[in-house]
Amino acid sequence: MTAVFLRLLLVIAWLGAACASASAFADPAPRTMVRAHLEPAGPVVAGSEVKLVVDLLTTAWFTEAPDWPLFTVADAIVSLPDEQADNLSEDIDGVRWFGVSRAYRIAPQAGKTYDIPPFAITVHPGGIDTPVQVMTPALKLVATLPPGAQDMAVFFPTTRLTATQKIEPSTQQLRVGDSITRTITQSAAGTESMLIPPVSLGEVAGLKRYAKPSTTRNIVQDRVGLVAGERTDSVTYIADHNGRFKLPPVTIEWWNTKTQKKETIELPGVTFSASTAHEKPLFEIPADVMNQGLAHRIIVIHSGQLIAFCAIVLGLFVAVWARGRIAMFLQRAKHRVSDARKRWLESDTVAWRKLCAVARQGEWRRTIPALYRWMDRSGDFGHPARLENLPRADDPKVAELADAVTVHFANGVAREFRWTDTESALRRVWKMKKLQQQERAPLPPLNEY
Repeated sequence: MTAVFLRLLLVIAWLGAACASASAFADPAPRTMVRAHLEPAGPVVAGSEVKLVVDLLTTAWFTEAPDWPLFTVADAIVSLPDEQADNLSEDIDGVRWFGVSRAYRIAPQAGKTYDIPPFAITVHPGGIDTPVQVMTPALKLVATLPPGAQDMAVFFPTTRLTATQKIEPSTQQLRVGDSITRTITQSAAGTESMLIPPVSLGEVAGLKRYAKPSTTRNIVQDRVGLVAGERTDSVTYIADHNGRFKLPPVTIEWWNTKTQKKETIELPGVTFSASTAHEKPLFEIPADVMNQGLAHRIIVIHSGQLIAFCAIVLGLFVAVWARGRIAMFLQRAKHRVSDARKRWLESDTVAWRKLCAVARQGEWRRTIPALYRWMDRSGDFGHPARLENLPRADDPKVAELADAVTVHFANGVAREFRWTDTESALRRVWKMKKLQQQERAPLPPLNEY
């Protein structure tokens, strides 16, 4: 029994020594560390950017990217640019540390001492299964104002600032329930858009205010870099009752870094009216129906809708009443158009165009019939038209054409002649005949009353 007990003690001692030896050779748990500092460290002018550089270190490695939070500081703009983190590798007290570094941007908007509170960052060091939270140290930032800027509500330095205002809709007469949107866009030269302070678009008595998210953008050009930053603030107001309302003027203050003076931009106010829509029920509801709570329906119409409805009904009534006259008028118009087209096709103008088209092609057999057709329709060369009625003595080209037609009927052979000169001669004869007809036409009889 004693021997068994001794053997059991030896086994326990051996297991303890083995465990102690294994613990001695196992890797120690990774350590983590956080550092933070400001660049520049000393006092800065309000409105300028300050970097808050945060370093995260571990004796092992990071299995995932740290969770960088975004914190707030009163009277300052804080942002975390979308930049790639810098890798770190340092020897501290004989121990090798690895990590990453990122820089926050802080833009103080007033002249005072800022307390930057500690904030937690979650890291994921290798060698352990659970994440670790580290706290940044508390820091202080001192911002000063140049002489002459102490009374500014918000200190914003830049080389040039412009502001534009847009009111939608532009009408000054609205109805109750309609909305009006006021949009102000600021543009600062050489300044990031995140540094431009927002415009104060506050409440207006009698209007419901709905602010829209502000939008910012940086204007960047190749080989130049940042040109300007833009910020747009927009608010929609809705009138809940009738009356006259005024959006107050907006004053924007900024510090001109070139002249080292305060400057202001004045945007005018806008006055508009909201009226209640004039509506009335089409039929009155009996009082007993309202008292007994019986089912009913209220029909509401606008005066403009009533006028349009009456106009449509009147138009339909007139169309039904005068449908016979309308049909007769359309039929007569159709006959007149058909007669006018027929007269046009049988006119001397159309015959002249056909004559010229055939003669220019040099087809003599078709030219002679076209010539007689034109002479018949012009009415100036007899009925039926005769070749002898052409005024040969007035133009030799006309005589040449008449001789060519005569030779063709006598021998069946066409004489050679140029139609271009003949066409001009016939045109002159045609115009002369028209003038003679107008001179011979009698005057219309006088109206007798």
